Amino acid sequence: MIIYPRPEEYLFYEGTSLRVEWYYTAAGRLPAYEYFLALDEADRERLKRIVRYIADAPFGMILPKTVYRIEDQAGKIYAFKAAAQRFFNFTTEGRRIVITNAHRKHSQKMGRNDREELASAVRCRADYLRRTQEGSYYENED
Repeated sequence: MIIYPRPEEYLFYEGTSLRVEWYYTAAGRLPAYEYFLALDEADRERLKRIVRYIADAPFGMILPKTVYRIEDQAGKIYAFKAAAQRFFNFTTEGRRIVITNAHRKHSQKMGRNDREELASAVRCRADYLRRTQEGSYYENED
């Protein structure tokens, strides 16, 4: 049985160009949101500013790599770069960005933990795409 969070729980920001959402599992967990809530206020505000900037930017605008960049070309995974925090995400139909998971980056090179988090984001994207195609991701889809 799928547990659906309320839209106000998974909607992060409704911008003029993009809608930003937290990914949720079939069990109703929001992994990236849980990580976000554990951050201090300054780190949460930093991510909010980046999300507002990107979601309100004119569609098609080239965004600075210092705050938003592709992390996995094949898996189509991007990252919001809020200081040492990385919030993995992907874009989808309907001009949505879905934030899947997050972690703290510890060095310039991508370590084993970073690669595991990135692989988790790829799996979350595949799960999201499968569930939306089935019509079972959003509760009110027919």
